Amino acid sequence: MGLALLFAKSASAQSDLAALRPPCRGPEQLEQDLRDCMADMRQNQLLFDMETEPELIDQRIYEYQAIQSRYRYLQRQARAAGLRAIL
Repeated sequence: MGLALLFAKSASAQSDLAALRPPCRGPEQLEQDLRDCMADMRQNQLLFDMETEPELIDQRIYEYQAIQSRYRYLQRQARAAGLRAIL
């Protein structure tokens, strides 16, 4: 009984995760997402430079790392789609 319930929950969780996956992006959407991500990095840098509170400085650092992670993900997606240079 316990194993069957676990399997049922596992199958349900997998379908829930499949629904959360990002949709496939076309080349134009990838380019726009990369440009938006670069703009977010620049904005974060400007806000970091103006910040004076230690806790908020930490927050800006974590935010920048998250943006970098997203940028690397988008770069991998763009390379897989055959895009080479996006400025």
